Amino acid sequence: MSVSIKNNIHMNKPKFYQAVLVPIEDVLEYVYKNKADLFTLTERMGSEKAECPECGKNKWWLQPKEGAAVREGGKPYIECLNCGYLTHL
Repeated sequence: MSVSIKNNIHMNKPKFYQAVLVPIEDVLEYVYKNKADLFTLTERMGSEKAECPECGKNKWWLQPKEGAAVREGGKPYIECLNCGYLTHL
């Protein structure tokens, strides 16, 4: 008796999530909690303006800790909302 492979494969339905962007007043405090005073935006981003090296804009998305970049690199990653440039904070 032949068993169809199709019947043996359990397929999960795809799941999609939407991020809701919420302004973060002090990103270093938010990310590094009680260690925030050890860092400055200039040290982390090159200047207090935190401009993207690719496009010059300075609006960033802090990626969720559940995201692949954060899991792989172990650091908080940010993405430029204008051009998609990805870096760690």
